Order: sequence, then structure tokens, then C-alpha cells
Amino acid sequence: MKLYAFQGYRYDSATVDASLQAAPPFDQIDESLRDRLHAQSPHQFARVTKPAGHGDLTPHEHSVALHRQWIETGVVVRDETPSIYPYAITQPDGSSRLGLCALVGVEPGREGDLWPHEQTVAKSIAERLDLLRLSRIDIEPVFYLAEDDGTLERLLAEDCNGAAGDALVSHRDPWTGDIHTLHRITGPERIAVYAAALAGARAAIADGHHRTQVAQTYAAEEGAAGGTAAACKMVVLTSLASANLRIDPVHRGVRVPVNREAMSSLPLRRETLGETAGAAIAARVAAADQPALAVWFQADEAPELWTLDPDAAPADTPGRKANLPAVLLHHHLLKTTGVPIESATDGSIAYEANPDDIVALLERAEITAGVFLPPMTPKQFALATEDGDLLPPKSTRFLPKLVSGLVWCGHDAVIVPG
Repeated sequence: MKLYAFQGYRYDSATVDASLQAAPPFDQIDESLRDRLHAQSPHQFARVTKPAGHGDLTPHEHSVALHRQWIETGVVVRDETPSIYPYAITQPDGSSRLGLCALVGVEPGREGDLWPHEQTVAKSIAERLDLLRLSRIDIEPVFYLAEDDGTLERLLAEDCNGAAGDALVSHRDPWTGDIHTLHRITGPERIAVYAAALAGARAAIADGHHRTQVAQTYAAEEGAAGGTAAACKMVVLTSLASANLRIDPVHRGVRVPVNREAMSSLPLRRETLGETAGAAIAARVAAADQPALAVWFQADEAPELWTLDPDAAPADTPGRKANLPAVLLHHHLLKTTGVPIESATDGSIAYEANPDDIVALLERAEITAGVFLPPMTPKQFALATEDGDLLPPKSTRFLPKLVSGLVWCGHDAVIVPG
């Protein structure tokens, strides 16, 4: 991939407390949370990422006008020197996931630098594309996993532990307790070391498929020249070798009828579970011999733990090296029982990160079956995707989530290749 340092926009800590302005990614903010965030501060970053209308201005027009006002009043400043930004997220247990905030080229011809790892549920990119066209500002990073040899993780450990100097900003997430810390590197020699570590490496789009598509679409329609900010996407890169890469499951609710009789011929081991709370069911699945999942049919009193036989799955099952339960569910179990692969993206499946929400859907009879999945290890992820296979939608949930508002990039910024 092509890595670039950029002149980042940031809150001026001499004018406003930057640690209080960060916000969740825009797609994690519903209307209720948007209103609460906006009420926190006149400079809360959600005001530009998840804007509301104001007077005669549309939400997008208000976002652009507000950002311009912040620059004019000195609330937001731009770094004079193109930089890269080490970014650490320290969780309450003391573990830290390290990443590098930089630009990567996404103009036509660079598609081979990135690979999607899963199918995506249809979602319009028009709203974010319209905001980008109007603002010409890349306001939020996406999360990529670098296919490197672990050098990126080593460099970040050095720079997040003092080599890069004091942190620019440190934000505590009030919901998770995670501490998000941003550093800055300006030295061309050190930037070049990072670029060399990633030269020729590809990156998996871990979190941000649609926002990557927005950037690619914009770069193509603008005819943006390589080496300009408009031809790039702001990302946070974490090494696939990271010791603290956490991949939580997204559980499933099947909305369509399932042929249970067909399941009697499937080679799997079943165990009735005593647990009926979603979190407890998910914990049993996580602790089970893998590959395993739990299934709770709407008419049953209790769920069952199913230990799967991956050798019984069709030969064309993607990611065969990893034997992921989410893949076996869609490409073997559901397919065998009359639920086609297309159900993963046509609205037939409900996706919930919280297993208790699956139980609630069962109680309201909104689904015919709930499926509880285990977490995934980084090794499993690498094995499942190394041959370019696409996993089913929502196969991964990378945690902790990034926050927005620590640093961002205008398309008129000076950028330099690493």
C-alpha cells in the first residue's frame, strides 16, 4: 500500500479541552445519542460527523459551516508539518491495541492494496458521499489490518511508549472506559521507516467497507491525482500480528422458516444448555471446543450447543483453513435446511452484537431461531482470508472501536509519501 503523512486538523488544546470532544463513529450514533453528544459541548465532534440542520442550512451545510467557524475562531488548527499519528487504545485491563493514523492511496489502480474480508449488507454510500463532496474533508478514519511481519507493531510500541514524545490528546471513552491516546511523528526519517515496513503490504478492510467505498468513488469521480489527499483515505492501521487484536462475534437471528427435519441428517454433536440468558449462552459457546455455536429455536424451552463437523461442509465453503462457525452456519447448516446463502444480505437475518438482543427477538417471536457465535482469533482471521475468500456479512466485530475527532484531514492538506 502507499502510505502518506498529512497535515492533520486537530482541536487546539489551548482553546478547548480536546479530550472531551471526541465522538463515536458516525454509524454508531442514533438520534438520541446525537442529541446527547451535541448537548455536551458547542465543539463536540459529533456536530460535524452526525450533524443536525440549523436555520435554513441542511445538516451537511451546517456541518461544513460549523467546521469553518471552528477554524476561523482557533478552536481547530492544522499541523504545519505533514505527520503520521501513532494511536493507542488502552482497555481497562491494561492491554493496548496500537495503530497508525495515516493516509493510504485509494485512487483507481490501487484496488489491489486493499481487500475486503466479508460481504457487506447493502447500505447506501450516498449520504457520506454527499458530505464529502460538500466539505472536502476526510473527517473519520477507518480501521485496516496490515498484512506485515509484525514490524509495525514494534515501531508503534516504541513510539507510543515515549519515543514520539508526549501525547497530543488522551480521551477516555465514557461508555467503555477505554483510553484513546494520539501521538505525532514529524521526522521524515522515522516516517520513512514506517513506510518501508509497509511497502508492498496489503491491508484488510476491517471496519469501514462503506466509507472506503465512499473515498474510492470520490477519488474516481474527481479524477484525483495520486499523491493528493483527495486520492487517499485516512485510516488507522494495526498489524495482523498485534497481540491485542480482539474480534468479537455478531450473533444471528433467522427471520425465515427453517427446515428442522433436514438438520437431523447433519453430522454434529448436540448438548442442551441450561443457560437462557444471552450473555451466558455466548459464554458457553466461547468456552466450547471449536467449531461450535448455539442454536435456540423459537418454540424450544432452551438452546442447544452444537459442535460442528467442518469436513461435512461443501468443498467450496470459503475460508476452509479456519473452520469458522459463522461460515459453516451460512454455507452448510442454513443452506442444508432450506435457507439460501442470499439470506445473509437480503434481510432474512438479523445481526446483533449483544446476545441478549437475540433472546429478546425470540421472546417477541420476531425470529424463528437465534444463533450464538464464538469470538475469532487473529490467526483464524488470517487463515480464513489469506486466499481472498469473502466471509459472510458481520463475521467479525473488531474491538475496541476507534473514536473520531482526535485528528482528521482536509483535501487541501499537504501530504508527503512515506
